[in-house]
Amino acid sequence: MHARVRYGLLVAAAAAGGIALLRWLAFDVAAVHRRDALALHDFMGLDRPLTHHAANLVADLANPFEFALIGMAIIAVALLRRRPALAVAAGAILLGSAVTTDRILKPAFATPRVAEVLGWHQIDGQAFPSGHATASMALALSAVLVVGPRLRPLMVGVGALFAIAVSYSLLSLGWHYPSDVLGGYLVAAGWTGLAVAGLSLGGSPVAARRAIARVDWVPALAVLALVAALAVVGVALVSPSRALGYLRTHEVLAATAATIAMAGVAVAGGLALLLRDRPD
Repeated sequence: MHARVRYGLLVAAAAAGGIALLRWLAFDVAAVHRRDALALHDFMGLDRPLTHHAANLVADLANPFEFALIGMAIIAVALLRRRPALAVAAGAILLGSAVTTDRILKPAFATPRVAEVLGWHQIDGQAFPSGHATASMALALSAVLVVGPRLRPLMVGVGALFAIAVSYSLLSLGWHYPSDVLGGYLVAAGWTGLAVAGLSLGGSPVAARRAIARVDWVPALAVLALVAALAVVGVALVSPSRALGYLRTHEVLAATAATIAMAGVAVAGGLALLLRDRPD
């Protein structure tokens, strides 16, 4: 079996296990649920008239219509590059992730999660995993998959930025718990692992793997640096006089924001590393 087939299947299995573990932690472990709710409460505290409209616009990029439109553009890129297998794989990631989250996992995991700290603003019982977070990460991973090796590092940065921006918007608007976002990432990662395994079936093992250092990661690092800069500016715009003080007094928010950002970068970057020997 090709090594990439094994790695892809391992990613899919790990994602499935991660979803089950995350669901148990978020729903059945009281301490985790409290911190989940507190992080959401603090994210909602960042919502301001200055940023509310922008957050809605960003979150809406993962709505069904926009998701389909961007997804078709990604598939078109693969077809224009004469890579039909990549087009099929991207379609499988997009469709499989959406169906898994909305039609299977949400109904299966539907359970009310009442949190006192949220007051009247309680999250719907069918919120895990987040469909918007699933969609944003599926789009990001599909884009990383279909571009050529030279553009792949750059697409990692752009894709991670997109998924993280959508996720932060969801949280500031109070649509989902942070655990819902991470669950959505795992669904997209699982389908991407299956897609990579499928692409690699029948392939011959690569005799000499390229060193990671030989891949030009400067564009990706530049985009991620821009992400960090935009995050700082965004927080400052929310409340210029209290931005740092807010983060100091809301440690759960800071930790959750960092976790989501690292998860977004890790998932997108992990796919690029998994594909680093592919010639297309």
